[in-house]
Amino acid sequence: MKIGLIIIGFLISTILQAQEFENKSDELIHAEQLLDYALKNTSERKIMESPLIPKKENAIDYAENILFELYGKEKIQYEKPYQIHLICDYWIMTGTLPKGMKGGTFELVFDSWNGKILILKHGK
Repeated sequence: MKIGLIIIGFLISTILQAQEFENKSDELIHAEQLLDYALKNTSERKIMESPLIPKKENAIDYAENILFELYGKEKIQYEKPYQIHLICDYWIMTGTLPKGMKGGTFELVFDSWNGKILILKHGK
């Protein structure tokens, strides 16, 4: 009886896995294959000749996409004008508050070459 239940369980598991594979779209299957290929073939990766985020305007767009999602568009736009500096290939960006206002602003540091965030916080 136990062997029968084990076999039935195995068959159900196999059928469910097959259905899951059939439900994947061709695009998703291709994306998974492309990722697998990219991870295994590191020698084919091209090294960028310039930063991914080279200009101040691009850095602001990149940062706002992240900040708006996390803290809300209205809150972040209230912290304009932003202070933004490119130092040693890192964008350092902070918000400002109107004179006399108390509270905190966002602080963000990210790599201009790959967009990797080193610091992201918001004071109170």
